[in-house]
Amino acid sequence: MSEEIGRVGGPKNVREALLISSETADRNRHEIYEFGPFRLEPAERKLSRGDEVVTLTPKVFDMLVMLVRHSGHLLEKDDLIRSLWPDSFVEEGNLSNNIFVLRKALGNDREYIETVPRRGYRFVGAVRQLPPTGRNAISGVLEGQIRDVPSRQTRRGWKILFAAAAALLLFAAVFILRRFRGENSASSPNSPHLAVEQRLTSNPSDVPVRAAAISADGKYLAYADPTGLYLSQISSGETRRWSLPKDFVVFPRSWYPDGAHLLVVRDPKHPLDSSLPNPSLYKLSILGGEPQKIMSNAWGGSVSPDGSRIAYLSHTNAGDLWIMDSDGANARKVVAGPDPNKGGAGQDLIWRVVWSPTGQHLAYIQAHYRNAPDPVEPISSLRIVDPDGGGASVVLEDARLGPVALWWGREDRILFSYREDPANAQRNYGVYSIRIDGRTGKAIGPPQAVTRAEGFIEGMNGTPDGKRLVLWRLRVPAQVFISDYDPGTRQWKEPRRLVLDANENLAWVWTADSKAVFFVSNRNGTWKLFKQAIDETSPEVLVEGPSISDPRLSADGTQVLYLSSSNPDDASFPAEVMSKPIAGGTPRVVIQGKGIGNFQCAMAPSTLCLFSRDGGDYVFRVFDLEHGAGRELLKLQHQVWSENGSWSLSSDGSKLAIFLDQHRIRFFSIATGAAQDVTVKDWPLQNGDWGANSQTVFMPSHSPAGVPVILEVDQTGKAKVVLQGKPNADFGWMIQSPDSRHAVLGEYIPTDNNAWILNDF
Repeated sequence: MSEEIGRVGGPKNVREALLISSETADRNRHEIYEFGPFRLEPAERKLSRGDEVVTLTPKVFDMLVMLVRHSGHLLEKDDLIRSLWPDSFVEEGNLSNNIFVLRKALGNDREYIETVPRRGYRFVGAVRQLPPTGRNAISGVLEGQIRDVPSRQTRRGWKILFAAAAALLLFAAVFILRRFRGENSASSPNSPHLAVEQRLTSNPSDVPVRAAAISADGKYLAYADPTGLYLSQISSGETRRWSLPKDFVVFPRSWYPDGAHLLVVRDPKHPLDSSLPNPSLYKLSILGGEPQKIMSNAWGGSVSPDGSRIAYLSHTNAGDLWIMDSDGANARKVVAGPDPNKGGAGQDLIWRVVWSPTGQHLAYIQAHYRNAPDPVEPISSLRIVDPDGGGASVVLEDARLGPVALWWGREDRILFSYREDPANAQRNYGVYSIRIDGRTGKAIGPPQAVTRAEGFIEGMNGTPDGKRLVLWRLRVPAQVFISDYDPGTRQWKEPRRLVLDANENLAWVWTADSKAVFFVSNRNGTWKLFKQAIDETSPEVLVEGPSISDPRLSADGTQVLYLSSSNPDDASFPAEVMSKPIAGGTPRVVIQGKGIGNFQCAMAPSTLCLFSRDGGDYVFRVFDLEHGAGRELLKLQHQVWSENGSWSLSSDGSKLAIFLDQHRIRFFSIATGAAQDVTVKDWPLQNGDWGANSQTVFMPSHSPAGVPVILEVDQTGKAKVVLQGKPNADFGWMIQSPDSRHAVLGEYIPTDNNAWILNDF
């Protein structure tokens, strides 16, 4: 006989509980645990795998005992450190190193220890405590007293003592259990128990999971990464690659109810390149055979619970929602998005659509995008509509609502991603649910937390019975690198990391002497403006605030400018362009207004500074640091403007480069007002920045094989590759230093992008 365990000892606090459990390891001789192929005997200080003894250092062994004894519960880092090193001060890195050693000893192919970011660790393997046998069933303390039979009065005293001790232990166990569940004395007594996300895939950072879907019976996971599409049996972890034609790149979207077929979207190798085939929906069979095409110019598909219909999104207008029969026939529009011909493209987009369990309703998330720089995110709304387009209602509208993850778990419960702390700049998303009235489609109460973790949730789906939910997390922070120019070979050298921080870091401007860069970072949960020399490893903090972005340099090089907003999630709040002396001083407001999306200054001897504002049309105005906004320079109609609103002012102040779409650039003369449009063939574009010579523009792009590159493009549209990156780590920008010897680059580096599962949540 054996029993599942997940228990906590009973002293006054976690530290004491851990210390006691460590100190009593040798006394509790009946204590034996099993998990996986391992057998743990604390009293014997022995860990074995079958007949093989696994050697661990004393600290690592003690840590394993603590984790196993409190299986399923979070052990805080500080408590672990105090318990393992009670009489010493050690760095947190010592604990991390011991965790690494322990994981390696247990085998990295199986996940026993879960890391809860910034908090601690939890043992998530199934643990069994074996029953006592033979002499070991009696502890050493009681064994010595069993020889002398106590009197009736003594026995009564022992009963009272044991009853009091049991009550004390029960009270302490409840207290510690609350602590391990993330509750404290200030928590609501009705706070829900949060589910634990368990890892399903273990892809390395350079092979990120891009999409995943769980079968209706909860037995299989289909997931895609840059190497292909895979089918994994969840219970055993057995995984095989799906046999597909060469260059047939697909992402799983939805299983059919028969569990034998999968709806996928076939995407071009890079979605920015409009010259490649448009995305299309296909049906795959788990038994093999050729992919069956269902619909062209479509993506984001969701199969109805009875398998008779498919809801999907239009590639032509991403604000439209459609449904069709399962074979692609009888397509009809359910929701109409903004008209692209009237300036509505790129504003209100639908990213996810799912069916209700009965198939009588559709739920979708509509994201409203604003022309604003990072880190401003879209305002999203959760909406319900009938398949015939009637019964439309808004369930939730909230800037904290994630735009791309959604699942209808049970008839009255919809799950979605939701930003944990609106004040935290790192913007971690948890899974939340909201209950709805099936008759009115209105929310019943506020969103409720299901699970909390670190990172952005890229998507989710679950089983029809609502017992299993799969999600995949995405974390691709922008990182700052420096590349040096070799005048001898006329080549840019391999970039080296400048900012030694794994959070979001955005560096877009140099000091006038080319010795340092300014960048913003969301480390520690707050946006900060930093200055860092290119030969140093530590930055200097200049400004801290709730929303700081777009660092720029004044024309005379004495001021650093940046964009700020007291509430970046609310478009009704005005943005402010701030100025702070580099030598030190108090920041002050230069210009203020709604819809400010970008601003830049040329370099001396030019004094020109420009900003753009979205007010239906895009207006460019001159400004200066003393008098604020000045004359209007240029106005562009909405429909000819780029979706990302990117433009760059040359360092000599003579030209403006405006990126109209994926292949066209408009060069505008400041002096004459003349405009010239050029086409960059064969390369998809997003943005760009003038080189130091004010003659060419540096732009991130991708090769036909999907390899990230930096292009140097002249004013005739001729492009050449000047730097090539690594697969799956996109370039974001390249800005040359004033002396032309260096360039600061942004690279989006994947970290831990994998699929996770929630059971019985």
